[in-house]
Amino acid sequence: MRTLLIATDLGPTSQNAVSYGVDLARDLGAEVVLVHAWQPTQITVMDVTLIEPAERLAAHAQELHRQLEQAAEPHRASGAKITTRFLDGDLADIIGDLVKETGAEMVVVGTNLPRLVTRILGSSAQSIIRAVTCPVLVVHAAT
Repeated sequence: MRTLLIATDLGPTSQNAVSYGVDLARDLGAEVVLVHAWQPTQITVMDVTLIEPAERLAAHAQELHRQLEQAAEPHRASGAKITTRFLDGDLADIIGDLVKETGAEMVVVGTNLPRLVTRILGSSAQSIIRAVTCPVLVVHAAT
């Protein structure tokens, strides 16, 4: 295995998936692409779309990028080869495109949704599974 892609939402649940994925990549001698996909929230009410001011969006994006680098740093310090990608767009589309672009042979993603909620609403993990042709490892939150 040459490349393993790890999707993170930068939350506590993802930390377990990131650690597991980095350890797996290290064991397999693979490089890691740690990715966070973000879409600015837009609220539409009666044909009016509310969007945050550009300065606020830029500051928030910069903070998310900083958090992504911060999530990678301890693993880099332990010798893992990690590149980060902070991208704007739909998670499943971004992961699907990155798998093709990087030739990633596996995607690692975390989940913590209860099964009933997942069955009704779906999950990020499910959307990624549908978007890629390579194996997807779903790591549950640490218990």
